[in-house]
Amino acid sequence: MSDIAALTARLRQTAAAERVTPAELSRLVSDVFVQCGVPRIDADIAAEVAVWAQLHGSDSHGAVHLPLYTRGLIDQTIKCQPLFAVKHAMPCCAVIDADNGLGLVVSRRAMDMAIDMARTHGLGAVAVRKSSHFGAAGYYAERAAEHGMIGLAFTNAMPAIAPTGGTEGLFGTNPIGAAFPIPHADPVVADMATAAVARSRIRHALAAGQKAIPEGWALDPAGQPTTDPAVAVKGSLVPIGGPKGYALALMVEVLCSALSDGEPGFQVTYENMVKRPSNICQFFLALNPEGFAGAERYGARMTHIAEKVTTAKGMPGAEPPRLPGSRGHAVKRKAAAEGIVMFDNLRAALKNVAGMIESPPA
Repeated sequence: MSDIAALTARLRQTAAAERVTPAELSRLVSDVFVQCGVPRIDADIAAEVAVWAQLHGSDSHGAVHLPLYTRGLIDQTIKCQPLFAVKHAMPCCAVIDADNGLGLVVSRRAMDMAIDMARTHGLGAVAVRKSSHFGAAGYYAERAAEHGMIGLAFTNAMPAIAPTGGTEGLFGTNPIGAAFPIPHADPVVADMATAAVARSRIRHALAAGQKAIPEGWALDPAGQPTTDPAVAVKGSLVPIGGPKGYALALMVEVLCSALSDGEPGFQVTYENMVKRPSNICQFFLALNPEGFAGAERYGARMTHIAEKVTTAKGMPGAEPPRLPGSRGHAVKRKAAAEGIVMFDNLRAALKNVAGMIESPPA
């Protein structure tokens, strides 16, 4: 059996399974990247980032985007061996030109660079241009927390949110990832889009034949609320909190594209749609508590805050208050013991990739 035949067989076998171990899924994803020309060291990084979302219970990010990455690598709109260029204008600041490489790889390297600068200077900030889809923002933020630092991660994306009072989507769902370490405990991890819902959920509803989506998700091309998924995909998404969500999306856009001198979100389109590089931009920040109150005092304050939240009086009949990320940490522990649940969209993604690898363009 050829290498391609063996890999496609593994993809289809995994897609048919009920669960898969984290190690098996990571190796499978890494092998797909290697088959597409990515060096193994980068493929392993990309796989770690991609599988993070599945490990934390997300069925809408991570490895489900493997077809997007595979298509870009096959079409060469995402470079398998880019030449990253780094510019340091100041000691704790950097800009990376990602040369249209895998966003999963350059973003991990960017956050690691920010962490290294924060060890010396108290903080490190890295802006990235000419990148591609980077998966879940929470991965990068949590990586900083694993090193005892506060981490923030942002990315722009193809247009989806209209500015308040407008009808044209200009800004992406522009997610925000944030993580805060707690001594001897799981970190607080927040990962959220600035839209009420991801556009992919509306596309999924349309593809599934659903006649309606919940109110508050989308606006039609005239800027009016709609529950029709066919109309919604032609309009824009409702930002979280109305004008506040729009302001957050704008904030993320400025941090990502203006600081990196890269393309703004309203000029971004994913590679599989236009057969050209997406030119996505990202921004990463690591804050070292030692540069502020000191790690010991920060840790004491953070522990106190966390304990206050988790022991707060709960609403009758509702789950008690919990820290952001606690559900994901619990899912990860369960996945380590029982395997990752194979959601339908992950199954579809793996089968889709198998077809791409079997029949690459001439």
